[in-house]
Amino acid sequence: MRNLAVSVLLAALTPGTGLATLTEAQRAKAESPAAVTVPTPAEFFDAIDKVSRPDWAAFYRDPGPTSFPTRPQTAFNLGALVADGYIAVEAQDGQQVRNTGKDIIALARALGVGENVLARGKSIADFADKNDWFALREELEATTNEVRRAMVDQRDEALASLILAGAWLRSLQVGSRAAELSDEPSVAALLAQKELIAFLHGQLQELPEKARSGPVVTRVGETFGAVGESMTVEAGGVPDLPRARAIHAACAQLVTQLGAK
Repeated sequence: MRNLAVSVLLAALTPGTGLATLTEAQRAKAESPAAVTVPTPAEFFDAIDKVSRPDWAAFYRDPGPTSFPTRPQTAFNLGALVADGYIAVEAQDGQQVRNTGKDIIALARALGVGENVLARGKSIADFADKNDWFALREELEATTNEVRRAMVDQRDEALASLILAGAWLRSLQVGSRAAELSDEPSVAALLAQKELIAFLHGQLQELPEKARSGPVVTRVGETFGAVGESMTVEAGGVPDLPRARAIHAACAQLVTQLGAK
């Protein structure tokens, strides 16, 4: 899930100089729907870190439930936890990574795919003990992919989409808050992820009617709509700090609501 071809994020950042300018060839590729490749939250957070060096531990959440009333809500929260894992990696906090890894395995079990990722959970703990942050990023990505693949194999495409939605809406909640705290327009500019949001929203809209009309999918879709609108700026522009605040409000509201048992 690499080779980000969407939006301003990593289009790219040149260390020490801020946002680089896209060439015509790069811009054409970025504007092609077929070129959309979903990045990981780690790539998003790395871009933020290059610009503002935030205190990543300030974005930790209190431990939440490890069981939820419905499978869609469980899937969304599993995705949000994956984003929390990447935050802990950015903070280089091994204990927080281990704690988050345990919760990810618990939610995977609740979805019936815990056995698929038990070995991943041990690897996460081992890499955290060694402070191997690069390997931890790779392992979190592999864990997410494995759970989503298991969902697809079970014909639960809605749950696979909700895992990705949860990861990115939680990531945007954190990224937009980082922009607010830094008061840096260059951080707000990294929220220019309209193509990514449209892609993730489109995945939900392509689900069968029964899944698409479920309460969790509906609320996630509405949030994608609101976030996409806040990212919509004039041609050549990028989100500013007021838009970052609007993105944060929309994402925080949903993550809080769906994170409650």
